[in-house]
Amino acid sequence: MMAMVATAADRVGAAADEAAALTREQALAAIDERLDGLRAQPPRAGLPVEPPPGWEELTAVPAGEGGPQEGDRRRPPLQVVALPVGDKVMPYTVLRKPGPASDQTDEADQVGHALFICMHGGGANPGAEGPHQWAVNTREFLTQIELAGRAYEPGGVYLVPRMADDRLGRWWHRHQQEAFDAIIDHAILHWGVSPDRVYLLGVSEGGYGAAILAPWMADRLAGANAMAAGVGLANPPANLRNLAFRSDVGENDRMFDRAAMAVAFHEELERLRAGENDPAAYRHEIGVQSGRGHGIDYRPGVSWMAGHERDPWPARVVWIDQTLDGARRERFYWLSRPGVEADDGGDARIVATVDREAATITLEAHRLQGRNTDGNRTHGMDDVAASERTPLSGAVIELLLSDRLLDLDAELTVVCNGEPVFAGRVQRSLEVIERELGRRPDPRQCPVAALRVTVP
Repeated sequence: MMAMVATAADRVGAAADEAAALTREQALAAIDERLDGLRAQPPRAGLPVEPPPGWEELTAVPAGEGGPQEGDRRRPPLQVVALPVGDKVMPYTVLRKPGPASDQTDEADQVGHALFICMHGGGANPGAEGPHQWAVNTREFLTQIELAGRAYEPGGVYLVPRMADDRLGRWWHRHQQEAFDAIIDHAILHWGVSPDRVYLLGVSEGGYGAAILAPWMADRLAGANAMAAGVGLANPPANLRNLAFRSDVGENDRMFDRAAMAVAFHEELERLRAGENDPAAYRHEIGVQSGRGHGIDYRPGVSWMAGHERDPWPARVVWIDQTLDGARRERFYWLSRPGVEADDGGDARIVATVDREAATITLEAHRLQGRNTDGNRTHGMDDVAASERTPLSGAVIELLLSDRLLDLDAELTVVCNGEPVFAGRVQRSLEVIERELGRRPDPRQCPVAALRVTVP
């Protein structure tokens, strides 16, 4: 007999009366209405509603100074904005760039601009006199602005942040995780950015940031590019199943084993790709630049990355759920672990697969033993996904559902670790829509129903 672990009470936001459930069309209308309400609210401090200025505006030569000369490298006037993040402040500058002819058409405006978050090099200096007092990070910040404006070719919105605290450094710290989520949310609501065209990239220390944050927040991104950097397998490559990821590194970049670690990371991605019966899984590429050391050509990876868009509702998700600087993600694609705090239970591995035709979701949920290394992730070599596994028994997994994933008018079956845990209808719910858009104002990834199941 089927163990009905999930009952009607587990259906978050479901109405007791089935007549109160939303239709597909009503759910879509509710998403649009709620987004309009969010756009009307005052924005977060430090994030202006006005669209970013164009690169041409920033580089325009004032009247009377003559036109720009060949090879003119004068730095444009900076419009640096301060974004408060907890007890810290992250300065940033943002600009718009036209791309190839295809990016300058009305079609580009209809689908939404691309957003490129460009992290600079440098690092941490505990002896710095203040949070933004280290000349190295200032110089690297200005260099990244130059690269965004003059070297990177794809058109879109380019946001160049400066580290929030030079004394701490590192792009993967919790305060900067929060800042990047806030920036993406704001860009979607107010700057005309497509949620399916958000890209993360960085150079040197910023390359470490891209390679560490991409598996952490893969569901928010269309692509990531780590340049002049290489990280270990404790930053789980498995989470990149549905994200286009590229590394670019000099073949002679041996300090901190950058080149060797980048190659090893992509070898693991290739091994994972070979294990999937899906040509779209684990899209990755590595450019090892011949004769180069730490200084490389930064252009190829950005153009490669920009050729990919996010699939907001992949039929298969692999999630190594672990902490990063004491934080956990509350959601990864259409999976969530409600109520799980950063210090609860170590790492977990959840694999979720949808068979739309059979109206079935299959879950594998296991605890990973003894491999949670929540220190400096840059050189963590332990392959957390290969840790000893035990069933994640008793844990609650919330499935965030949409008609884009499966037909919610049909009966749904959920099987977890080989045992059926739910069979029935899941109702579309206004409560779920409002809750999830409040957490993440992403209309392309907004669920319209939710179902909680307990791992047997």
